[in-house]
Amino acid sequence: MGKVFESTSDLDPVAYKEAMDVFRHLGNPFRNHFARNSDDDSCGRFHVPQLYARERALLLGLIDQFRSQHASPAEVLPILGNKGAGKTHLLHSIKHGETGKSDGIHLLVTPGSYQRDTDFLEYLFFQVIDTLLGGGRHGRERPLLAIGEQVVARTLEQALSGMPPQAKIDLFPTPMLGRWLRSLGLGSQQAEERCNWISGQLSQGANWVLNPGTVVRWCGEAGIGKDKALALIVNHAAQSSGRSSHGLMRSAVIRGFTQAVLGGDESELASFLTYGFAELDFHVRPSRQDLVLSLFKALLGVLREVRVPVFVAFDQLEDLLLARRGEDVHKVAESFFAGIVQCMHQLQGIGFLLFAERGLWNRFVPSLDGYMRDRLTNPVHLPGQGTVQALRLDPPPPELVRMVVEARLKGLHSTHGCFSFLPSCFPFQPEQIDRIARTEATLRDMLQQFRQMFDAIVFGEAESSRQQAENAYISPAEISPLLPLERKGPDTPSVSSELLLNRLVIDGTSRLDKLPQEVNVRSVCELQAVEPTALTMGNHLSGAIVDLWDLEMRSAARQLHSDGAIAGATRELQAGLGLILRLVNDHGVRVGPWRLQHVVEGFDFGDHPTYGVIAIGHWTCQGGKPWRVGVGLFLGRGQGKLKDLTTKLLSLQFEPSMVDHLILLRPDDDLSLQGKSRQVWQEMEKLGHHVRIEPVGMETFKLLYALPRILATASESRSSREVASEIAGVTGDKCEAFLRQLCMPILDE
Repeated sequence: MGKVFESTSDLDPVAYKEAMDVFRHLGNPFRNHFARNSDDDSCGRFHVPQLYARERALLLGLIDQFRSQHASPAEVLPILGNKGAGKTHLLHSIKHGETGKSDGIHLLVTPGSYQRDTDFLEYLFFQVIDTLLGGGRHGRERPLLAIGEQVVARTLEQALSGMPPQAKIDLFPTPMLGRWLRSLGLGSQQAEERCNWISGQLSQGANWVLNPGTVVRWCGEAGIGKDKALALIVNHAAQSSGRSSHGLMRSAVIRGFTQAVLGGDESELASFLTYGFAELDFHVRPSRQDLVLSLFKALLGVLREVRVPVFVAFDQLEDLLLARRGEDVHKVAESFFAGIVQCMHQLQGIGFLLFAERGLWNRFVPSLDGYMRDRLTNPVHLPGQGTVQALRLDPPPPELVRMVVEARLKGLHSTHGCFSFLPSCFPFQPEQIDRIARTEATLRDMLQQFRQMFDAIVFGEAESSRQQAENAYISPAEISPLLPLERKGPDTPSVSSELLLNRLVIDGTSRLDKLPQEVNVRSVCELQAVEPTALTMGNHLSGAIVDLWDLEMRSAARQLHSDGAIAGATRELQAGLGLILRLVNDHGVRVGPWRLQHVVEGFDFGDHPTYGVIAIGHWTCQGGKPWRVGVGLFLGRGQGKLKDLTTKLLSLQFEPSMVDHLILLRPDDDLSLQGKSRQVWQEMEKLGHHVRIEPVGMETFKLLYALPRILATASESRSSREVASEIAGVTGDKCEAFLRQLCMPILDE
């Protein structure tokens, strides 16, 4: 079979049957026909560089322009296309690079949810630090380590260049004889040469991307210890930044990056960005909004100094804005776009990429205030590229569609060397591909047609519908070449997609007739010996939601595993907490005898941007008076622990009162209260306030982080009301113990 056939019809029956037998066992490569988010690995798996190559070049050119200009004004660029046009895939290639590594360092923030009840600047700032501190990667590196390497290299080079000759000599320890020679003015040339060498390395390093560990290696080769290099950088940052509030913030940010790169400790940067910035010695205490703005500017300034552009890319914008039923969608959209315009005026060196459906853009933007509309539609000028007002993703031409199809089929063809004779588009005919490319509106529609056509050809018309639901694509890399007809790994079970009950009763046998208000309950876990359990899978759940749930939970695990990631994601986690309460309220989920009557997803208070937010749920039991229960994340560590606690307890002191009972969710590895924290707690108890601490583990944090993204992604292809109802059922099924922790106590009869 050495001959390469040009057409499927040219194959002899034996070769055709052999190929079809293997294809049946490998599965349908068109089943996973769209990427769920910009970090989905399937984007890189079937990437075709030629697809939207011009649009990608324009976006990368805009990023490079921000990198080269020290004080670029904020810009916004819409990327418009129908659902399924390939917007998410394009964003993935910009974020991670076509080969898994970006050509240059840039911080690309891709929010998975829109917290519409939060001040937009606060929301945007916490999205940035969540991306910076989290465990997610841009290409192969975490942004914190990649950017930190550049910050350390630049600051150390400046510190060495400004040192007097004697200080350079003192950098390098010498034995007794060497010190005696230096006292005579001898032996200083070697120290000077070492300083000049490492300064030259650091200076040249500013022109390319430094791999993590490069600066440490250079310091070791020059004979400068990490502790000494760290002290040099910290002292230089403090002296060059000044004593203004902006200077103190800049110095602290540089110190945090330096500790992470040279000391391997990310907690200092995380602590400052979430707590320490609000504790600086201000001559005049700024407002909450001014505090966030000052830190945002300081952080962006440090990144601009090392030529790291910051872009915020809102993908699936229609789902972020329109996911909540019963809202005035025009009001939500106007608030969102007004927030972007406000940030464009307040911040420099930040860009916004808006990936949206054309219909949504044409529906909302023309109706905005003229000033806002002008800012959002102001064209972007790119050297060598011209003026660009918006990028439009049109359906690709047939030749590119054929390349996309061949990329999907390549894995099947390359599984066995004896299949090299197959036409590159087998089992399709070229004219079939061209016909679909010319008649379908989007790339996703084309891939769905190819999926159905593959099932009809390979599995037969009778099995086509069954295979669409059951046949999971298995990567050829997972199939042993020696066993072409044996399917490896467990089969994916067939799970019907059904709408769950809107009302789920949890622990229906438990009843609590009356809970006296004077009882101060410390912990549900203490009363019932109920501990948060690992999440379990329900067999009745929709297969699509289950797959998406598992994908986003794995993504959340990667994002939250690193030091400081949970602190950096505080506002994202709090948003997930508010969403859980809303789903429970909207869909009638009961927790024992308790039912929610009203939910405030996010209530901001006080002057601390990180800690000053809780969710409020009005729980009622058997027609009794509702309890207004506040639920907040108590995540502060070290010095931030006391500040976090005192800020949360302020929610009990409003007049008139807004919260009757306060629940604080605390990481289960640090539940004890000591010193002043314990004293503050005891004082609140003496005043008769109802407060309790509930322990939560990593599984719960993963759930809170993933849930808004699950809802936003699932709503892209289905009714948002249906999806929210189903996810409410999934949440109740998986998180019974956690839901008990969010309401008033449930006592066994």
